[in-house]
Amino acid sequence: MKRRVMALIIPIAAFALAACSQIDALAPVGGAAITTVRNATYDVLVEKDVDLLVAPQCTTVSSGFTCNGTTVDGDAIIAEAGPEAPYELTIAVGNEVIFEGSAQAVLQDAVLEAS
Repeated sequence: MKRRVMALIIPIAAFALAACSQIDALAPVGGAAITTVRNATYDVLVEKDVDLLVAPQCTTVSSGFTCNGTTVDGDAIIAEAGPEAPYELTIAVGNEVIFEGSAQAVLQDAVLEAS
């Protein structure tokens, strides 16, 4: 009986922990500007059906913000945005630019779609 219970608990716990780490990678955290860029990047990637292996992680750089991730095919995801609103954003997957525009506009469009 104990083995059956353990056999059920271990996979459930492993699944829960894996799910938490994936959610944490996408969860917004403090910093309004970098959060805007990160969330807009994620929205564009979802809209363009880009399959992620590693969700882009964003950092502040001297020119604004940069986000780096990887697709399941091993292509680099690079998002770059300016330091000031509306955060002009360029997103490339591999050698192809898939988005050029305002990060704030992406988020505003997402809000309008949701309402």
